[in-house]
Formats: sequence, structure tokens, C-alpha cells
Amino acid sequence: MITQDQKMSRGKINEALDLLNEAARERKDELQDMFTDKYAHIKEAIAVDAQKVRSLAKDVIAEGEEKLKHAVVKVDSRVRKDPWPYVAGTAAVALLLGYLMGKRK
Repeated sequence: MITQDQKMSRGKINEALDLLNEAARERKDELQDMFTDKYAHIKEAIAVDAQKVRSLAKDVIAEGEEKLKHAVVKVDSRVRKDPWPYVAGTAAVALLLGYLMGKRK
């Protein structure tokens, strides 16, 4: 059973909450401006860092592509010059894989 004091306390709490809600509605724009200004620096810092990361990623990818192209040209020239060691190596690896796969059954 709810006592008279509990009813009064609830009423006072509800009044206080209504008062706070009304004050928040009145100051809504002011609060939004305050938070927007406060966190604008964080947004700018994140945007600058994201741009740096994109630029760095593009540079790393371009450098990797150049290294890969150079390696492919180097391997291609070696294989064209003397292909038989590569053919023998491929055959040996295929034989070993075939043996291992056949052994499991």
C-alpha cells in the first residue's frame, strides 16, 4: 500500500522532471550549439586522419604494384631463359601432392 508521503514524493519527483524537461526544450538550440562546437574539433581531426590514411594506402598499393610487376618480369625472364628447372620443380611438387593426397584414402 502506498502511503501519503510516498505519493507526495512521487508528485515532487514528477514536478521536478517536468521542470527539467521544459528547461531542456527551451534551451535545446543552445545545448545543440554547445555540443556541436565542442565536438567539431574531433570531427575535423578524424577527417584529416582519414585523408592521411587514404593517401598512405594509395602510396603503399602503388609501391606494391611496382614491386610485383618487377618481380613478375624478373621471373618471366628467368623462366624463358632456362625453363627446364621450373618444369622439373613443378612436376616434383605435383608428384608429392599426388602421393600425399592418394595416401590419405
